[in-house]
Amino acid sequence: MISEHLKMEFCGARFLLVPGHLGYIGGAERQSLILAASLLNQIDCRVDVLGWGGQDGIFAEALRDIGIEPVVFPWDFEAHGLRRAVNAIRLARFIRSTLRPDYILPFATYHCKVIGSIWRWTGARFAWWNQRDEGRCLHGTRTEQRLMRSLPAIVSNSWEGRDFLIRKFSLPNDRVRVINNGVEIPEDVGPSDWRPRLGMADDELLFTMTANLTPFKDHLTLLRAFAKLRESEIGRKCRLALAGRHDETTQQIKSLAFDLGLCGKLLLTGVVPMNEIGSLLQATDAVVHSSIKEGCPNSALEAMAHARCVLGTEISGMRQALGDEAADLYLAPPGDSDRLAELMRQMAEDPARRAAAGQANCNRVRTEFSVEKMTQAVLQTILDHRIR
Repeated sequence: MISEHLKMEFCGARFLLVPGHLGYIGGAERQSLILAASLLNQIDCRVDVLGWGGQDGIFAEALRDIGIEPVVFPWDFEAHGLRRAVNAIRLARFIRSTLRPDYILPFATYHCKVIGSIWRWTGARFAWWNQRDEGRCLHGTRTEQRLMRSLPAIVSNSWEGRDFLIRKFSLPNDRVRVINNGVEIPEDVGPSDWRPRLGMADDELLFTMTANLTPFKDHLTLLRAFAKLRESEIGRKCRLALAGRHDETTQQIKSLAFDLGLCGKLLLTGVVPMNEIGSLLQATDAVVHSSIKEGCPNSALEAMAHARCVLGTEISGMRQALGDEAADLYLAPPGDSDRLAELMRQMAEDPARRAAAGQANCNRVRTEFSVEKMTQAVLQTILDHRIR
């Protein structure tokens, strides 16, 4: 629960969250939505959400569902030089005159650059740098260097993001504060229809990876591991579902699946709507996350919240998610298809172990990734760094 001290400190405050576009929900949008709902429910405050583009879209509707009408500003992404400066001044004036926030919280690299450059002109008492990935699209420019040193606080949702910023910008170790994502423990989603939709028999086991088909996710290693699993007796009863947008590596994945003889056993679902992820996880026996580099993966955390066993690769984001004890048991070196296949075989053969691992994962989410703990950490960060 949020401490009474923090509730009193922020009573009547005005928060402005800036997650980006209103048309879709990615990790940043999801976390800003969770934080917005938590602030509204826990604190007597006002929460506005600023987005670019039109007022319609999945994220806009999700905001309206929790009682927030999104605010839209026509930011010009193509502007450069003087036009860009004028655009920034217009945004600062709009925020100051229309929204009058005390605290501005951007949620992605681009928006941190925009807000970080203008926040002092808005009358706000606080803004932060919010690192939501492992360090993409940061090049050490003069603007980035200036913001890393001038913004009141820098936060990251992952160890990987924190360590990248410290290395890239030569920051003191205590300059970046890690705030774990807030993950909601789902209510009972009821019976799932995903297994019949995927054409699975009752005695088959389903491994699932939820991630867009991009090089960093390293689905190719997972396919090789799955092919090795299929050579075992239990493996012949297993299927693998890859749920995510068909991006750069889609054709490679299809070609390798053909070469490995996985046609019919590999299921490419495409993008699964947010309101169906829980049902897919309910139908899943174990989740695998084979990424070679990223922050703390939301897809792994969601699976943990649904009490699923999670296997994956030994990257800092997965260790952060699972904790040291489970990481030592259930993570394979990146690119090691043999070890990953062995972990998958062990879990396929032992339903009691799968269930125990899943329950331990759910308990970890409750203690380390709760929405209340995340909200408390956000408020404490603002309190520690705001302009007096």
